[in-house]
Amino acid sequence: MDKIREVIENISPILIRPGNSSITVGLSKRFFLFRMMNRIVNLIEEDPYLNFVALLKSYKVLGKFLQGTLYEFYRDRNKMYFKNFFVDRKLYSIVKEDLEFLYPDYKDIKMTITKRGVIIYDNYKKNSFNTLLLTVHSGTWVPKSIEKKLSIPDNKRHGEEDLDTHKIYSKIVLEKSGIWIDSKQSRFVIDFNRGLDRAIYADNSEEWLDIVWKENLTKHESEDVYKSYREFYFTLSKLIDSYNFNIIFDGHSMKNLKGRPNISFGTRYIPKFYKPIVKGMKTKMVSMGYSPVMFDTPYHGGYILKWLNQKFPNIFIFSMEVNKKLYMFEKTKRSRKTSIKKISSDLTQIFDIEDEISE
Repeated sequence: MDKIREVIENISPILIRPGNSSITVGLSKRFFLFRMMNRIVNLIEEDPYLNFVALLKSYKVLGKFLQGTLYEFYRDRNKMYFKNFFVDRKLYSIVKEDLEFLYPDYKDIKMTITKRGVIIYDNYKKNSFNTLLLTVHSGTWVPKSIEKKLSIPDNKRHGEEDLDTHKIYSKIVLEKSGIWIDSKQSRFVIDFNRGLDRAIYADNSEEWLDIVWKENLTKHESEDVYKSYREFYFTLSKLIDSYNFNIIFDGHSMKNLKGRPNISFGTRYIPKFYKPIVKGMKTKMVSMGYSPVMFDTPYHGGYILKWLNQKFPNIFIFSMEVNKKLYMFEKTKRSRKTSIKKISSDLTQIFDIEDEISE
């Protein structure tokens, strides 16, 4: 909020610090304008969404972005301004598909959209139990200039991407309260759940990777990709600055490999105070028929949670992995709509934890 006040002071110095140079403005008008500007500041302070948007605009890191309701973007989804906003038409089509999937159930949700496909859904409710949800591996979009340099075929790439996890987890925010940040960009362009030095995959950089690239990225392409990484973390930090969250939750899926459970909770960054809550969530999932449900098998929690935990060591923060066999056809790498609907509904139920935390 100090930054917003600073911006107001810079753009209207005669209102905040009137001096000899502004003597032509009448005293009564000056006080009227001053009160009006303060009312604007107070409105922003009371509305975290306005605060968030004001911060994004004042820092100008993202360049152009769109803001509005899901209904407004759905209404305008075929208009040229919306099509041309995105980096390319492939990304536009992916975002359009999401709008059509979510409409009309969530048409009043506020949205902020970047041209690289980071989308923030705002269902924040003051004095409620608010979740910050992240689905950063659900994206499949690869810019054309980079796609032709990847050696990994689409079917193998889709086997590693968390296909449709945004559909599995989104109800946790959209039907309760909080903020959901989703990325449409593939982790094979840049992985937001890695440190910057490992965010662009190198050949054999992971156990499940061999040759990633047929051709190296140019300096310009690499800089552009790293820019999207910095934009994501800037946006995430401004969300944290603008809103208060009771829980931060990172939603993923995992391949069906030997020894892996149906559901796994990543608990490395959960403060001890909250561990009984997660044990209760695990028990609920077992009672719903998801056994085996385990902790930290095979993942404990990724870089994003580590980054957030360092800033907020006492917040309730964890991740979840859903085994892909629960909602995908093995051979076609396509999801089953009925399975997604059931898992999504069940996960929403286990997040009825406000009363448990207050006890």
